[in-house]
Amino acid sequence: MPPALLVAALLVSSPAAAQDFDPGAILAKIFPAMRDFRRATKPEITAIEARLDADEQAGADRSCLRQAVTELRWHLNSTADVPAAERVRDRVRALAAAPTVPAGTVLDAAGSYGPCVEAWFWKLGASTDRFLTEGAPPATPRFLDRINDPARLDAYLRGLLNSDLEQDGIDHRKELNIASADLVRLVLRRRPLGYPWRPGLDAVVLRFIADAQSPTTGFFGERYGTIETADLSMTFHMARYRDGAIGHWPQLIDHLIAIKSKQYPRGWLDADGMTSHNNYDVATLFRLGWSRIRPDQRAAVATEIAGLVDWTLGTALTSDGGLRTRADGESWPDALYFIAAFLDEVGFFDPAKRYWTDQPLPDATRVRAGLLEQVKKLPADDPMGKAALERLTVP
Repeated sequence: MPPALLVAALLVSSPAAAQDFDPGAILAKIFPAMRDFRRATKPEITAIEARLDADEQAGADRSCLRQAVTELRWHLNSTADVPAAERVRDRVRALAAAPTVPAGTVLDAAGSYGPCVEAWFWKLGASTDRFLTEGAPPATPRFLDRINDPARLDAYLRGLLNSDLEQDGIDHRKELNIASADLVRLVLRRRPLGYPWRPGLDAVVLRFIADAQSPTTGFFGERYGTIETADLSMTFHMARYRDGAIGHWPQLIDHLIAIKSKQYPRGWLDADGMTSHNNYDVATLFRLGWSRIRPDQRAAVATEIAGLVDWTLGTALTSDGGLRTRADGESWPDALYFIAAFLDEVGFFDPAKRYWTDQPLPDATRVRAGLLEQVKKLPADDPMGKAALERLTVP
């Protein structure tokens, strides 16, 4: 089938089509050169990530190389530009072979904490956690000037909401998710300290959030022609960074429970099954929605949280807090944070947070001590490590 007819056949507007829609499969069919390059590159990425895992668990800062590998994965899975992917692969190879790699505290010439990545939104993603948790950066982050104007910010965010896979050869879903999550926080919280954000940006962000949410599912997500997808991660980000101040909570919770057996980002499961990262997103949405939903929904939510806790304690963790599972490509600091964050969200460490149950949970002492021991091996200035320590600290 010619590419145009293939896309037309797949872009059918129906709830089932939206749920099962796979932009990666469409890109692979239309652009086989990238599909072949991805297959050829996968063993190399796997080998580098194995090195990164070992180094990170030993306490080394490998954030810069990890960022470059993540950018390469994005090119392989979300774009059709093989020459650009080859450039990123070559950069990953050079960083992996270098005797030293920049630490996560190193700024590039534009003032971002992403000297090892090229795409603007990856530089934003590498910088946001530090901008939010640290004082004024040592250099003005001029890379933010690109969107420091109401009209430019609005055009940028709304321009990411739609992907024309055949015409552009790119799925904007990842950039939409990361950029919207980071810009919502930075703009509304006026971070980084000292950066001269212009007036009028807050209104742009709040209008974007309101317009991007589906009144049918309560979810946010990328659009592909007539198909509007429901994205777990983006929905989590918009809800959490607005502290629940979004609309359509009953619809959101109904849809969230309905997709539990579906594949991420339109469901809870990664290729290998459940992950602490996705479980944390789900648990946070449950908490934020609890006061905004019906009694019957609360009963269903309590049942789902109990199942997530059982999986975490029985599958994801050893009895002394060792990690048995984590998401594919996830860094060690991220893995520690997300499992600590999930346990904190459901009140495993603090009974005062168990809004969803009046039943006791297993003793948390050994799990918490084991997680703390691992987190304390991370570099002291690692943003995810610091966030994990906050989650593990019981009042």
